Amino acid sequence: MDAKLIAQGIVDGLASIPQSLYLSGVRTLEGSGFLGRNLKARNEYETERFMRVFKGLISNEEPIRQLISIVITEFYSKLDENGKKAVNDKMGYSDAKLGSRTGAQFYLARRLSDKIVAQVQTSALGGYLLRGASTLTFNVIMIQGIIEEAARASRRLAAKYTSTYVQVSPKNLDMVYFLVEKPLEPYLAYIHSHPMQCKGIQDEICKILAK
Repeated sequence: MDAKLIAQGIVDGLASIPQSLYLSGVRTLEGSGFLGRNLKARNEYETERFMRVFKGLISNEEPIRQLISIVITEFYSKLDENGKKAVNDKMGYSDAKLGSRTGAQFYLARRLSDKIVAQVQTSALGGYLLRGASTLTFNVIMIQGIIEEAARASRRLAAKYTSTYVQVSPKNLDMVYFLVEKPLEPYLAYIHSHPMQCKGIQDEICKILAK
């Protein structure tokens, strides 16, 4: 590794400390009850839900895959026949070989799950979570910061994409959304768009895939 890469790695590591400290401080203050009982109760509930899904991440990445699969399956089902065909052709999917259009959405969900999980694994936080780290691996500041990050992403999902939140929250999958928020954002935006806007988006998808 050359000097520039080493220096950049050090700077990136240093840059992440203030945010972790800030998020941890916010959560600690809210959890103390100083800012009100409602915030304290909300934080306790979020922490409990995060720890439940965190236990699943320790053994494997299945919670992340479940979340991705739900979103991608809904995305695919909302495409019309032209959109489905364009996506199928891009994937190299053959109805004769692999089965029905229903099979295609599962094939797409699995392919994208593999890709997104691989991206998560290369991130510092995702790598820790998916390599079987226990809560003992993290110091108090870090774990509080992670929970706050997860909770904020969950609240964004609830506010922006309510129906998806309602669908995934019973299994606490919204608490892993922070790990895949960026790659899933375009699919969620499509799913929750007005039908006329969806048609425009799909037409653009078909144009791009046809190149």
